[in-house]
Amino acid sequence: MAPTQTFRASKGDSLGHAFRYYTILLVIWAVLAAIVAMTMGVFAFNDAMIRLGNMGILGNLLAKSLADFGGFIATVNLFIVYVIFLVALVGVFIKGFLWHVFVVLFGGMKDIEQTIKTTMYAMTPVLLLGWIPVIAIIGVIWGLALLILGLTEMQEMEMGKAILVVVVPLVLLLILAILGSAVIAALMAGFMGMLPGF
Repeated sequence: MAPTQTFRASKGDSLGHAFRYYTILLVIWAVLAAIVAMTMGVFAFNDAMIRLGNMGILGNLLAKSLADFGGFIATVNLFIVYVIFLVALVGVFIKGFLWHVFVVLFGGMKDIEQTIKTTMYAMTPVLLLGWIPVIAIIGVIWGLALLILGLTEMQEMEMGKAILVVVVPLVLLLILAILGSAVIAALMAGFMGMLPGF
């Protein structure tokens, strides 16, 4: 609730301390996210089977033959959460490195360790709220705000430069996503043009 003071107090924390803190929150997130994902997946699957069963004899037969896939759906959701957990466990260092590239570009004063610690601490609201559908977006926005405040304090940067450190990579990623979508759309149009009748 007092991020500037908290970041100021954590300047002397070791990277190991910050990583332990991050890992504990990540494990809590993974457990809660797995419960939510499995519950929602099984509920959606059961609802689909009920709807399919109400579609007549063919739908009823199809629903009975697919009924055993409920366990598969739950297991797939659990697997996805586990993969996200592993990616987040290692990915926080990659994210910290990428943020630090822009920290250096915009005049940050401290080493990469401070940026990685800031990244880990700024993930707190994302991990606390990220397992709740829809509400997770609040955690992401709050996390980005904490990242800006943390970089200002931990890297001894001006607020405007810290904002640029966070916003510029996000804009570059948005441009990449738009260009990637355009490339895929052009590729699909090219393939469709090769088919007879299109």
